[in-house]
Amino acid sequence: MAGQDEHKVELDVGDSIDQERLVRHNERIRTEDEQRRHADMELQAHTAYLRMRLGDFYVRSGKITRAIAEYKRAVKMDQKNGIFRTRLGDSYVLRDMVQQAMDQYRKAIQSDPELSDPRVSLGDVYLRFGMNAEALAQYRVAVNLEPTRAYYRFKLACTCAAVGDMEEGKRQMRAAVSLAPTDAFYRFRLGDLYRRTGQVEEAVAEMSEATQLAPYDGYYLVRYGVVSLGAGRIIEAIDAFRSALELEPHNRCYRVLLADAYSEAGLAEEAAGMLTAAGPLDSYEMQFVGRRRLEMNRAENDAAGAV
Repeated sequence: MAGQDEHKVELDVGDSIDQERLVRHNERIRTEDEQRRHADMELQAHTAYLRMRLGDFYVRSGKITRAIAEYKRAVKMDQKNGIFRTRLGDSYVLRDMVQQAMDQYRKAIQSDPELSDPRVSLGDVYLRFGMNAEALAQYRVAVNLEPTRAYYRFKLACTCAAVGDMEEGKRQMRAAVSLAPTDAFYRFRLGDLYRRTGQVEEAVAEMSEATQLAPYDGYYLVRYGVVSLGAGRIIEAIDAFRSALELEPHNRCYRVLLADAYSEAGLAEEAAGMLTAAGPLDSYEMQFVGRRRLEMNRAENDAAGAV
């Protein structure tokens, strides 16, 4: 009996060891499976990201169809990634596939409500169809999500101005300028809003700052010259038009505007010579000069009213 009991104990011990080994084995398998699943997820996410970057490359290369294909693959790998869907939507816009783009933007917003880019892109599409109120709503959310993005403030400012809320437009554009004080574009656009609301001196100041930040941009120089001439600052206007003409010596529009400035300064001979050098303008050039002269007259009237 004693021998049988001893043998039974040995069997029990052996069974216990085998069971322990089995448990350890199963735990190791589960751990390895989890590690593999995690590695697979990381690989898939990395691959999806690479697909997106490849799509970005194709967009820069003008190969939009290929870009769409790559973005689609990225979205298929990660259905909930709002960035991938936004990129796909943007590429659809480049192909003028507007409805498909809007679908992607909305899905991106649904999957990640805190993502601002699809809201701005959706707002841009709304603007294309004159849906200013809908665009405005999307831009406001984007600004609330990322209040330090100057470009978002700019988009909101322009849309506010488009719906007639010029004061809010100027406030948002001033915010854009404060966020990007060395960007000439925002300075120029703020100056243009001031011009449109009759604040001539403020317009001149902002456009002057824009020309200092971007001294080789002839368009900024000309617009600054136009506002300056309308405000009675003839010397500043002449200097601005001359600088623009130095950058683009064959631009006939700039010569005509410089002739206007010479006329305002009483320099009839110089004005006549500049008009002769300009020669006849085509229809596009005439429209450009006409718009600038309207701005000039508007600024002149506003400046006179402020005296």
